[in-house]
Amino acid sequence: MTFMMELIPSLLVQNQKTFEDRLRTIERQCKMIHVDILDGSLFSFISWFDAEAVGAIKTPLLFEIHLMVKNPLPIIEEWKRSVAGLRRAIIHAEIARPLGSIISHIHEEHKIEAGVAINPETPIEEIHEVLHAIDQITVLGVHPGQSGQAFIGAPILEKITHIHRHRTDLPIEIDGGVTEQLLPSLAEAGCTRFCAASAIFKADDPLKALAQMNTRLSTLKEAP
Repeated sequence: MTFMMELIPSLLVQNQKTFEDRLRTIERQCKMIHVDILDGSLFSFISWFDAEAVGAIKTPLLFEIHLMVKNPLPIIEEWKRSVAGLRRAIIHAEIARPLGSIISHIHEEHKIEAGVAINPETPIEEIHEVLHAIDQITVLGVHPGQSGQAFIGAPILEKITHIHRHRTDLPIEIDGGVTEQLLPSLAEAGCTRFCAASAIFKADDPLKALAQMNTRLSTLKEAP
């Protein structure tokens, strides 16, 4: 199965102003944005993710939320209630809760897509039981919690290749350490969705950086 390749700008921020400034910078140049949500429970970092404030922002963007938290359902419910553009919720494989039940709840109660994210050291075997039920798998290319880390490298590419080989019908998203230079190798391994934060927002010209990455992706789409 073939999926459209998509670059999804990622927001991991500490306050509302940065969130809205970054969103406004790129909102006309992409369709979806990836919001990292950390509350300090699963990893020792906290981010800004006020659903009501986000819902008050008038924007054409759609949202996927990446829940790096121990208890994702209350946050998903708040976002679904407040943010009209919410389309996908991604929970973490490492939480000590029944993934299958949470995925079913996301599908049945909220009528949005459900994804699972796995840390760099988490083997894919740990989520075999839910692979048939999810709409996307998100592979972390760095350890979770902070933007600007370097892509871990070969072990991540090998994991993506392994997943793609076994589930060619499942969209694979890479999150963390993504740069324009890495796009060809990530696409070759099997990724079709690419989250980028620092490569865009830490660039001298974020819009130019986003355009260059989209141009590189368009050349990969045309490759045999």
